[in-house]
Amino acid sequence: MLDEKRYIDDLKRDERYSFELQRKGVNKSFYDANRMLLCPECGKSFNLFYSRAKICAGCPSLIRGCERACCTHCHTEFPLTNFMSKSATRTTSNYIGSVIKRYHSTFGERPGQ
Repeated sequence: MLDEKRYIDDLKRDERYSFELQRKGVNKSFYDANRMLLCPECGKSFNLFYSRAKICAGCPSLIRGCERACCTHCHTEFPLTNFMSKSATRTTSNYIGSVIKRYHSTFGERPGQ
């Protein structure tokens, strides 16, 4: 099991996004947004999309493409550029913001309310 995880961690982003995920209709942006991050403060791992949906839910910056992540354990905020390139950070942030904006428009809610 440990060797398998190490192998998966060594794969490049495009190699992890396999043909099977593509065949099942998993959007590449969604795949990137669901990555696990390691908090630089407490050292625990958390899901980026879950963090944005739960911790950052009331923040208006979320919809504007905020390029920061917030740990779900210790609530430390840090830049996403620690984990991905600047262009990937912008793309992922915009994608998550669009999903959250679509959710709010569908259910009549807005961040900060």
